[in-house]
Amino acid sequence: MSQTVMVAIFVASLSLVAAADQEPVQAQQTPAAPAPPAVSDPFAGNWRGTVTTSAGNPSPIIVTLVKKGDGYAGSTNGLNATSESALKRVTVTGPKTIAIEAADESKLGTIALASELTVDGNTAKGGGTLTVGAQKFEVTLALQRRPRAEAMQPQVEQRIDYFVGRWRFEYVGGEYPPLSTGSRSGTATFTRSGSSAFVAGSIEGDLGGKAYRETMTIGFDPETNSLAFVERKPDGVELVSVASWRSPIAISFQTSPVQVNGTMYQLRRVIAVRSATAFDITEEFSIDGGPFKRLGDAHYTKGGLP
Repeated sequence: MSQTVMVAIFVASLSLVAAADQEPVQAQQTPAAPAPPAVSDPFAGNWRGTVTTSAGNPSPIIVTLVKKGDGYAGSTNGLNATSESALKRVTVTGPKTIAIEAADESKLGTIALASELTVDGNTAKGGGTLTVGAQKFEVTLALQRRPRAEAMQPQVEQRIDYFVGRWRFEYVGGEYPPLSTGSRSGTATFTRSGSSAFVAGSIEGDLGGKAYRETMTIGFDPETNSLAFVERKPDGVELVSVASWRSPIAISFQTSPVQVNGTMYQLRRVIAVRSATAFDITEEFSIDGGPFKRLGDAHYTKGGLP
């Protein structure tokens, strides 16, 4: 399979670009034009440009990086032209260098992009690898930071009412009790508890032809943009976690460890807030304090339900 086809599959699978935004990044045309304003943060922003194979075949790409505590979180455009998907890892490797990783599953296996970018003002460049299943290709990225007014950011206010309503979901992932019962679909209905900052949720659906149900309570602290989750699985296992919603585009958290039959389990999630009516979830799990591994992905949409 050619590198051109591989890059096309990667872009389609991860949906790293907005389909309607196909124009290449334009260089400064007139030396007399004013320079872009200085930025206080070397990495945060909306970066647009191209990812190019060693054969010289470019494809457009958008990467968004946001400050999160002492580090950074990030996203690319998600599963369609208007969605966003959280980056798997973002690591600062130097005063002007940052490493990013994006990954997703496809019919060809795991598709992943790893790159280390060197930032010079509003320009970022770097090399990396594109992996499709067992095949790996060398690529280069050339990005330009765009003003916030041009950034394709979901305009979602961080508040508990975001979750209120009825959502349809599709989850694709492994069966790994007590953390996950495997691939499933259904609806999640959240109702606000009076005028409090809590919502109560009931998640119902189909699991291999059998009815599935679990409950969830979510609390929100608007002063710190923090969330608390309490989930009760069908087998009675309870997962408790505290999440950060400082970035309007991503909610990140991991559950407190749960011990079952002498084994310690822990779940880590990133919720990518796509819009007021859609979000995606990426889940990873750890056993007995070991490294986190991919567990599954979910897509939630609100509205248009019977």
